[in-house]
Amino acid sequence: MGVMADLGRLLDTELVRNAGPLWDEATTSPFLEAVARGDVSPAVFGRWLSQDYLFATELTAFQAVAVSKVPRACHKPLIGGLAALDSELAWFESHAETLKLELSVPPHPACRRYTDFLLHAAHTDRYPLLLATLFAVEASYLAAWSALAAEGPYREFIERWSSEAFNDYVLSLRRLAEDNPDPGQQGAFNRVLEFERDFWKMSWEG
Repeated sequence: MGVMADLGRLLDTELVRNAGPLWDEATTSPFLEAVARGDVSPAVFGRWLSQDYLFATELTAFQAVAVSKVPRACHKPLIGGLAALDSELAWFESHAETLKLELSVPPHPACRRYTDFLLHAAHTDRYPLLLATLFAVEASYLAAWSALAAEGPYREFIERWSSEAFNDYVLSLRRLAEDNPDPGQQGAFNRVLEFERDFWKMSWEG
């Protein structure tokens, strides 16, 4: 109860509230429901894992560029996030080896559209928009996985993205976005949610 209450407070922000139904669309999906039940098919789970690995690779590039644009006061959380992404990529690689899953696959169009957006934004957007973008990516992921009970065959995956450490990281991103306001932040935040919604749809439907 305490963890969920903390999550509720963390996500009680204008960016989330003003996103309207997009927020629920980006944080719920049949794929996640199947993961929670433990009956997602190996093919579907493998598609999600390989595409999420590609996404995380490009998110690393986005974040590296963002670090070069933000003020010094923003560095610590973003650099910490980069280190976490590097560990996450290694974690994905380990699981792919166990599952005998090939990670060198072409990006699905839904994944490519998402990562193209991120990389274009990294090089062209003002830094407050980049902070809102990154907060949207990570906050929606935290909300999606935290809604699942940490049990069953995919418990390790659920625990990874509903952990206290991830919660703390997302909170730090929220503070950065709020401390560096910009009229364009809501648009950037909502655009990410559209891509998240489409990524989950791709994971489930192919």
